[in-house]
Amino acid sequence: MKRLGFLRWMLGVSITFTLFAGAQPAQASNNYPVVLVHGFAGFGRTELLGYKYWGGFTDLETQLQARYPDQLVKTAVVGPFSSNWDRAVELFYQIKGGCVDYGNAHATEHAHLRRPEDFYRNGRTCYPGLYPAWDASHPVHLISHSMGGQTSRMLAQLLAANGAPRNPGLFPYGTSAAWVKSVTTIATPNDGTTLAYRVVDWVPAIQQLVTGIAGLTSGTGAATVYDFKLDQWRIAAQATGESFTDYIHRVMSSPLWNSGVKDLSPYDLSPAGAMAENDWVKDQSNVYYFSVSTNSSYRGLFSAWSYPTLDTNPLIAAFAGPGWMGNYVPDNRPFAPVEYTTWWPSDGVVNTAAQKAPTWAMTNTGYIYPRSVVVRDLTGGGAPQPGAWNWKGLMDDFDHFDIVGWTLFWDSVGWYKSHVDQLRSL
Repeated sequence: MKRLGFLRWMLGVSITFTLFAGAQPAQASNNYPVVLVHGFAGFGRTELLGYKYWGGFTDLETQLQARYPDQLVKTAVVGPFSSNWDRAVELFYQIKGGCVDYGNAHATEHAHLRRPEDFYRNGRTCYPGLYPAWDASHPVHLISHSMGGQTSRMLAQLLAANGAPRNPGLFPYGTSAAWVKSVTTIATPNDGTTLAYRVVDWVPAIQQLVTGIAGLTSGTGAATVYDFKLDQWRIAAQATGESFTDYIHRVMSSPLWNSGVKDLSPYDLSPAGAMAENDWVKDQSNVYYFSVSTNSSYRGLFSAWSYPTLDTNPLIAAFAGPGWMGNYVPDNRPFAPVEYTTWWPSDGVVNTAAQKAPTWAMTNTGYIYPRSVVVRDLTGGGAPQPGAWNWKGLMDDFDHFDIVGWTLFWDSVGWYKSHVDQLRSL
């Protein structure tokens, strides 16, 4: 049954008082760093004039770091509209340090810059490293939201074989899947989202979403409002003296959006793109995979269509209803051979049915098949297992942004602390 926002807030207060007030972290089996990975249209800590992707007006990174002084907690920032490959490579260099190199084979195939720093010479894609000691003996936990979950899964795959077979020798280190202890996917389109099929023209959709998010902070053109981070496509950052409005217009005027290029997030987020990645992005036997599902819709009284709940974020509420995901019917584009009505519930961005685990895959010839995956339901208890998908349950009446703390009616800090406690016990 749908929970009201007030009840959600009361529950959060109760959990916080009972479990966290004055409490100390449980004895840890590990204190490996936690890296927070944002999703589609995400932004970094210095953007949006201080509004945080992780926590909104509550800074989750700071709160978690204070809770676990013996454990590094950092926020990564990757291309908000880039492909999962590009984002995964950026994530690698964000954590380890160095200048982004997308790999010669990949950059050549998709006709974008291999090393943006060689082109711009401005240091924008070179990083000191959030955790330079990162290696197989010093792994990390990746907590990811939305598309960030796909990105984190891909990073684990790229590390496992150092980019092979698609781009052997991708990283300048002897990498392995042991570099990642766990991957947590929260409201992630592990099987894609039909919203990507419903959006006919991404230019106005992205522009409206970015300006809407910027409006949360009443941004008026400061350089810290938003960064599209599309350097690899020769789309330069906002220039000095360039207004935020002009910057958005310049980016959205690029022919890139209508080029049919698949090396961008709109394709990777679609059921076709997600299933194509699921074909070669494997579940690593030593990595703990966790997933959390969200839903902010309800079934109509006179139809089986889904509609957004009253407290769904207005930026995305319409997407949960008819005309979008709420009554999606497959067409000639790739879609899993399931009862499509089961995909109508959503959190306003991602179909709830697609979030639990990557269950469907598609070969490069277009053949769709059920992916070999082990899903464990932890809602009734039980210990998580490596190599399996440890599902932590459905967060009902939580929209796509509620789950990262963009709400006053839920104790996001307490929830994330509880999850980090679990990660420390692995």
